[in-house]
Amino acid sequence: MPKVLQNSNSQQFPPGTLARPDYQPGNYLLPDDLQAGQSYLQQRLRRHNRMLHGSGVVCGMNISAANDPSYPWGIYVCPGYAIGPYGDELIVEQRELVNIAAFLWMNFQTQGLPGIAYIGISYAEEYVGNVAAPSLECSCDDPAYVPTRIRDSHHLSVLWTNPPSQKVPVDLCSTQPAACPECPESPYLLLAWVTLPPSVGTSITSTNIVNI
Repeated sequence: MPKVLQNSNSQQFPPGTLARPDYQPGNYLLPDDLQAGQSYLQQRLRRHNRMLHGSGVVCGMNISAANDPSYPWGIYVCPGYAIGPYGDELIVEQRELVNIAAFLWMNFQTQGLPGIAYIGISYAEEYVGNVAAPSLECSCDDPAYVPTRIRDSHHLSVLWTNPPSQKVPVDLCSTQPAACPECPESPYLLLAWVTLPPSVGTSITSTNIVNI
């Protein structure tokens, strides 16, 4: 399985205007310079999405019951496209299974089974494009492989508290300019909430699911 990492850069918007490298002939081009240039472009796009469009599901990403006896509390997240709370693009390319029961250990709020589970999605990065790493030593062992690309990905999770809703970026009913929204604390975009059955062995059905 490819390695997926949570992206911390998208969760920290630098205050004020952004800076980019000033490339000049004769200067050394270091990895930090290239990363600073890429970060400038990424943060501009994220800020544009967050301020102008806001977060939310654009299309797809419906939640449905898995109806799988092996996973009574299983739900499917359908393919779709969304903008996350920090302005990142979130793409689910194929149907994915989420087993709510596997997240019960994360619930510290109540004694016993919780009543509602919230299905959230957040941005992550995925290392891909593995190539054989060069080695200075001659060896008969299989070569080590390192990734050469970072691909946009996502992380699906079950939340036991409802993340705060995001403000609408444009107020059409007011004659005053809309206030700039604060960067939210939670990286998760809420997709649905699920009213849980009284026992883990009782299957979730479509009547338990409310899509946002």
